[in-house]
Amino acid sequence: MIINVSTLLSEPLGSNRDYHPVGELVSVPDSGFERTVSADLHLIRSPRGVLVSARVDYDVDADCARCARPIALALVVSFDEEYVHVEDPGATARGRSVDADDFLIDEHRHLDLSEAVRQYEASALPLHPLCRPDCRGLCPTCGADLNEAECACRAGRIDERWGALGILAEQLRTTEDRHGSPEA
Repeated sequence: MIINVSTLLSEPLGSNRDYHPVGELVSVPDSGFERTVSADLHLIRSPRGVLVSARVDYDVDADCARCARPIALALVVSFDEEYVHVEDPGATARGRSVDADDFLIDEHRHLDLSEAVRQYEASALPLHPLCRPDCRGLCPTCGADLNEAECACRAGRIDERWGALGILAEQLRTTEDRHGSPEA
């Protein structure tokens, strides 16, 4: 999402603009990041460039942490970042410095929000996304999705292809009961 801030940069400190883009593309090709977003943006002219207050809404594809189903997460990313205008003719005279982590306004006076959205998304994503709050997950024995139905192994029906492993498991349990530890 690229915004031309040429007019805002020529105005006095504290001048501001509001933007409400809908269905805008945010893209960072180097990292394969691409999202279609809606946003509420408030831009304020600052001594170093433009302060951006953003609230960005969009959907992200993820997998449920319990059952591994693909899900779409509604994500809201909010941030306040200053974009530095390094091409300002008076910048060196006023002693401005630019850090490696600063977001920059390019030589055409364009401000690109894509990298900020990408970085803030990483901290906004849930660690364990769920398809629904009561997701039952997968059976640890047979791998069946417990949200769909009770699995065969919990109902006492075990696939005969697993028979040899079942016999081995029973032998290990018997040995453990007799000696206190498995003999493996």
